[in-house]
Amino acid sequence: MGLNYTIDCRHCGSHTEYRASTNRRTLRVDAERLSSHIDTECAMRCPVCRTKLNTSEADFRAQVKISFDA
Repeated sequence: MGLNYTIDCRHCGSHTEYRASTNRRTLRVDAERLSSHIDTECAMRCPVCRTKLNTSEADFRAQVKISFDA
């Protein structure tokens, strides 16, 4: 079980991939949360240039792709 994050930063053009393992309960909660709302108050930043990725929900969805492993 895991979450795969792919970040394609519009500011610096970097491509970063992360994999986080998780249990089934956390995976279900994360899937529900991501499908309904993206928090734009707390900054999520590009690991390379530190530019804020979530200025809006549309910006976040365009720059960050999340997939789930079974």
